[in-house]
Amino acid sequence: MRRNCRMLRGAVGAAWLALVLMTPAVAHADFGLAAAVSSTAPAVLATAPTAPAVAGAPTAPSAVALAPTAVGAVPPAIGACRPAHKSVILQSAKARWAISPCYGGMAAVTLLDRQFELPARVQPLGVPDWAKSKFAAGSLDLIETWDARWDPFRDLLLHAQVVGAVRDRRTGATLADSVKAYRDLDSVWAVTSADAASATLVWPDPTTIDSPLYLAKTWRLGQADQPYTLQLHVSVVNVSAQPAEVVVAHDITTFQHGDADAGGMMAIFGAPPDLKGTALQVGEETLHLDAHSLPTAEVADRTRVGLPGWIGAESRYFLLASAPVSGFAAQNDLRMQSAPSGVLVSRLTLAPATLAAGAQACTPPWLAAGPRPKCGDLTKENHVKTWSYSIFTGPKDHDQLAAFGHQLVQGLDFGWFGAIALPMLFVLQFGFDLTGSWPVAILLLTLLVKLLLWPITMKSMRSMKMMGKLKPELDKLRADIEARAVKLGKASDPQEINRATFELYKQHGVNPVGGCLPLLLQMPVYIALYRSINASVSLYNQPLFGWIGDMTQKDPYYILPLVLGAVMFVQQKITPQAGGDPAQQKIMLYFMPALFTVMMLGLPSGLTLYILVNTLLSVVQTWAMQRDDVKPAPAAA
Repeated sequence: MRRNCRMLRGAVGAAWLALVLMTPAVAHADFGLAAAVSSTAPAVLATAPTAPAVAGAPTAPSAVALAPTAVGAVPPAIGACRPAHKSVILQSAKARWAISPCYGGMAAVTLLDRQFELPARVQPLGVPDWAKSKFAAGSLDLIETWDARWDPFRDLLLHAQVVGAVRDRRTGATLADSVKAYRDLDSVWAVTSADAASATLVWPDPTTIDSPLYLAKTWRLGQADQPYTLQLHVSVVNVSAQPAEVVVAHDITTFQHGDADAGGMMAIFGAPPDLKGTALQVGEETLHLDAHSLPTAEVADRTRVGLPGWIGAESRYFLLASAPVSGFAAQNDLRMQSAPSGVLVSRLTLAPATLAAGAQACTPPWLAAGPRPKCGDLTKENHVKTWSYSIFTGPKDHDQLAAFGHQLVQGLDFGWFGAIALPMLFVLQFGFDLTGSWPVAILLLTLLVKLLLWPITMKSMRSMKMMGKLKPELDKLRADIEARAVKLGKASDPQEINRATFELYKQHGVNPVGGCLPLLLQMPVYIALYRSINASVSLYNQPLFGWIGDMTQKDPYYILPLVLGAVMFVQQKITPQAGGDPAQQKIMLYFMPALFTVMMLGLPSGLTLYILVNTLLSVVQTWAMQRDDVKPAPAAA
């Protein structure tokens, strides 16, 4: 028991090693799509396996497959789509969105807060000249790709059962026998209206193309107090003389370069990468799968059927998410998929929708259709189907996520320790609001946690010290038992030694578990504190002091880790020992500080600061306990 408790004290510290290996660290790769993929990479996507259908999901032929056309067909002029077609810009106080006519997705999300201004970053190979601004010094763009085929927030017409060919309005020439066939030929959406607060895009272009079906998207700025949000309305309009059945998918995509390391034993020598990932929330369940775990995940672990609270793509600090608002059926196909090219997709495939014939119905404002009246409210027309989303594109700030609603706050993933980590985030934010300094806020949080755990740790240390004082008596007790066994010509009984040991502890009022249990009780607190600091976007790109310009990055000169190693050596030197093998004590004295120094080399400096302050406070606590023990006893009356 003594030996186990003594070693457990070191294991409490060594648990940081497991945390480093389990938790992806911070990287300024931030968030984005295939920044490092050349324009020829999409062909790889064609080899992606089709995921098995989910029971109860829509049964449209292509509704559940990550097929080449589903994620991005290659029209003849794809290379000319950008920059030839200029994006539409919407802007709030905190973000600027570029809505692309190429596939109708989102080409850029620029965060305007000064916190997210970064120095120039290394440009991946193959970046065209017109896209190099994404990697220049300045505001962070959450979407790093220049290829429209991987733009997030694309809406895809997966299935269209409708009568009618697609024709050129000017010449009457047939361009495709069906809308589905034309989808693979033309990816350009027409911008039919745009102003400072909204933009409407339609596919195919209603001014030049005569089609039995049209797909329209209207983007609008969100509320002023939610500067990272947009409202999106997606409509399918049937203008043919026959009813139509359609299946539409809504994709949020991201990209992780194939040679990104997922961490491992070597992660202790440097921060593991910030892996991109996919996520979805449905019912009481939130799924998070990163680029390392998604390709090998079982179908049951990455698919669901129902109506999600939201789907998204994420990194450690940032989130792109869509939350269904209106127009949705209860049963939809939800899946997270990946392709060998590194593309990651969160897909919401909507239940099939049946549209009435629209040849004699009212027409949308963007469609010229002779004498027929313009529709007032498209959502009330039975030849039109509209789905509405709330869109979030920004940092994983708790207040912003909570204000968005739709349970988006579940995008903050603290694992099993969320109940402890979340209050710690509140304390951290309060400390900053009070002092205006994140380093001071970390100091205050560390001090508060240490004060709360002070009685537990003092009890543990006193128990360990008392057990150490009893070591001579325990050694004598064990020697007597072994001597009696030798006289009787048999081996000593371990159970007899244990009973005698516990009896001795009982006589002196020592609880042998007292040195271990408090340490175990502290473990969830330590891990939660680690995760709350490590996941706080408030620390992103924030200076610590002096030579450290970003608390989410490692100390560039390794000064904090070296100081921590020295302080930890002092801590081990003055910590009460519970007796035992001197060789083990020597290992604890030298090995643990050295191990921690190596571990801290690649950790974010904000975390290293917390561990350093916590260790300093532990040294003070140990000194206070020993000073109290050496006080002379009061004189007898």
